[in-house]
Amino acid sequence: MSDEIFKVFILEDMPVDLELVKRQVRKYHPSVLFAVARDRAEFEEKVRSFQPDVVLSDYNLPDMNGLEALLYVREHLDSTPFVFITGILNDEEKVAEAILTGASGYLLKENLRNLPDLMGQVIAQNRENMEQREQDWERRRQVQIKLRKTIARLRQLNLPDSDQIALSLQEVADELG
Repeated sequence: MSDEIFKVFILEDMPVDLELVKRQVRKYHPSVLFAVARDRAEFEEKVRSFQPDVVLSDYNLPDMNGLEALLYVREHLDSTPFVFITGILNDEEKVAEAILTGASGYLLKENLRNLPDLMGQVIAQNRENMEQREQDWERRRQVQIKLRKTIARLRQLNLPDSDQIALSLQEVADELG
């Protein structure tokens, strides 16, 4: 584990559960900085400015549910891993909905001792996803450059319909960008 500060945002309204989660996170990464919210207002105020490496969230909170928090994170911090740590997400439909909505994982509070391993898996998967995104972006950029070069050459040739072909190629290049 690196010496870098690992930033964890926890959305939890129960003080005892909050301390238990913190203890398990420290087992994953001892150099951790926590930000905590107990309700919607605190969460929305703090999470974007904190820029966490991971968000850990209970499912039931006083004035919102975990899916609302997850959607907020996906909207504002798209690539940030989001893990539910909850006592009630043992309903298969809710688990499926959470995963399909973009959660990186979930853990029942009764299995909190597994949090360090789950965080390792989630962070590794997120790193792979980010690397894949960067590779995809670079590939699209290279294709776009090739298309623009082809458009420039085509326009120099002054062939019949070259303007129409160049326009079509330009639309493809724009869609990639």
